[in-house]
Amino acid sequence: MLAKEKESLNELPIEIAMVGHESVGKTALFRQLTGNKTVQESNIKGSTIRCISAKVSGAEGIELVDTPGIQAEGDSVAMGLALEQMEKLHILLLVIKSENLAEELNFLNENLKLRGKRVAVLVTHEDKYSYTKSEKEQIRNLLQVPVVWLNARKLREQKREEILEAMESASTWGLNSSILKFLPNNHNDEEKRIKLFRLPFFGPLMAWITILAMFGIPVFAAYMFSDWLQPISDVYFIEPITQLFSGLPGWLYTFIVGDYGVVTLGWYSFVWAFPVVVLVGLATAIVEETGIQEHIMHTLDPSLRKIGLTGRDLSPVLTGFGCNVVAVLQSRSCSTCTRKSCVSLISFGSACSYQIGATLSIFGVAGYPILFIPYIILLFLAGALHTRLWNKPQLGALTRVSSLPYLQPLTWSGLWWRVKRVVMQFLTQAMPIFIVICVVATLLQLFNVLDVLAVLLAPFLYLIQLPAEAGTGILFSMIRKDGMLLFNQGNGSLLEQLQIFQVFILVYFASTFSSCMVTLYTIRKEFGWGETRGIFLKQAFTSVVSTILLALGFYAIL
Repeated sequence: MLAKEKESLNELPIEIAMVGHESVGKTALFRQLTGNKTVQESNIKGSTIRCISAKVSGAEGIELVDTPGIQAEGDSVAMGLALEQMEKLHILLLVIKSENLAEELNFLNENLKLRGKRVAVLVTHEDKYSYTKSEKEQIRNLLQVPVVWLNARKLREQKREEILEAMESASTWGLNSSILKFLPNNHNDEEKRIKLFRLPFFGPLMAWITILAMFGIPVFAAYMFSDWLQPISDVYFIEPITQLFSGLPGWLYTFIVGDYGVVTLGWYSFVWAFPVVVLVGLATAIVEETGIQEHIMHTLDPSLRKIGLTGRDLSPVLTGFGCNVVAVLQSRSCSTCTRKSCVSLISFGSACSYQIGATLSIFGVAGYPILFIPYIILLFLAGALHTRLWNKPQLGALTRVSSLPYLQPLTWSGLWWRVKRVVMQFLTQAMPIFIVICVVATLLQLFNVLDVLAVLLAPFLYLIQLPAEAGTGILFSMIRKDGMLLFNQGNGSLLEQLQIFQVFILVYFASTFSSCMVTLYTIRKEFGWGETRGIFLKQAFTSVVSTILLALGFYAIL
């Protein structure tokens, strides 16, 4: 059938879409069917949804398209838009969990309007929940489309051939919801949930502790590595490059190897961001590959709903502690009605690797490194309050649709495939933005724009009893969060003038007044100028008010 269809399409490749809920094994299945090949990513026209595609290994002329997993909260509008924009796709492979056969098929049938489409069904988790031979035959007879039971993580050659055959014999879907209700269903999330996470009070607490361990350790390890590598790279890379370009005209020299030069600052960006992206990406891949991430999100979902988010929105927020740019891009996986709230929290409360390094350095020079602990706690809490006050999405209709995954052992191929995608996303999307910001920052420096703008901050700094010369460091932090390092200039002479609480207030305000230009630029690409302007103004307002309240509190106590 596919061969005849291919001839009629003038030898164009046959594109087959994989659709299904999250955590059904779609990614693992896609990876094995395509032979772990490098994938192509593309936005679906009219949306922020991103698909990946690659040719099926060993099946010439067939290209598999992996659509975004239907979200745990059932973002059916987004998925409907995705499928409407993929009218050119000829076959749908419905990927569902064995234990949730009836529930997931009913949901897909209702929300994706399957009637009239060519369909084949792939049932995963066969190793966790298996049907008898007679039950499988009954299900096939009822659905009247090809059905293959499999373990997506260990796809044997025989099963692979069955899947290719299912693609060949995909049949037109003609069922309705009333018939699908006769399918067996064995949905029971509580039995699958990690026992420790089920406890009434300690469950959420242990989930937070797990998060701190899984993401805090990689961030700290990356910081230590970058702190070791930076002085070495200065001696053996930056200094020789600087000498090499010393004969260039002043303005060109500034653009290439100045304080915000494409080479100097670009390399600094790479040294400090790349290790964090890799290690946090590795930690994220581990919790995703094993299924722990969904269990954490499920446990913390009730708490996060109180600030207008859902459990799944936690993943991009945590990624933001490595790189805000990658986090904003990952927020595409959030539900459409909570994504802006998630990005708002990332912008305000997720301290990126540069910000973490800069604040640790500033508190250390000031002689109070212990301030970093209350600082990071306050940052997240203030960000949560900011998100709750400015974003009030209607979460009542958002209920969990996809079930929890079983806990799975790690597979090295799956781990490598996930980390590779994160690294490629950073190199091809985040780093080019960093380079653009280097050019913009150099222009602002050449025309003394920041010095002029610093004067505008003087009245506010006077109000909270901070020196006016701190204004330049605050403005530089709006370009890059490590611009706060200007507070360390003169061997910490500025910090020596301040009391401990003033140092804390200064760092907090510089951290929260605005996200950096790189993050704002990324938000603009995702949402447009109007939404970006709104996010910036709301954050600036919250930062100013909370800084004043913080200062009043300190001055009242002391």
